[in-house]
Amino acid sequence: MSLVAIKLKSLSCDQENDFSNSSMKSYDDFLNQSSLSNLIGVSAKVVSALQNRIGHGSLSADSIADDLHVSKRTLQRHLLQQNEGFTELRDRVRFHFVLPLLVENELSIDRLSAMLDFTDRTSFTLAFKRWTGLSPNTFRKLFRDYS
Repeated sequence: MSLVAIKLKSLSCDQENDFSNSSMKSYDDFLNQSSLSNLIGVSAKVVSALQNRIGHGSLSADSIADDLHVSKRTLQRHLLQQNEGFTELRDRVRFHFVLPLLVENELSIDRLSAMLDFTDRTSFTLAFKRWTGLSPNTFRKLFRDYS
């Protein structure tokens, strides 16, 4: 067992959610988990629009609907037909982008929070803990030397 896995096991929380369902994960496991594959139709278009806006603009449903030239309600209806939700897709995109930004760059947590269109650092930190079971700072310290 690697040093990172031991540290991660000792730091992991018992919280169960879509992103953090194992107590021991490598950085590669988190990267695989954050993959944006298997998306088709409107979901793929939403993800593409979100990716284009990361660090450049609002990631709100209204903004993405405008980018796709549909109303917010129509966007939500089309996503529902694919058993997807806008908030979940946005979180998947945020999770996908934040891992390399957090580990491979010197960007502050506040800057990352703003790039991912969170209202504040606390909102970002809570979301990141939900996704990984770790705070952004702890994740960065654990995986910075191992990426």
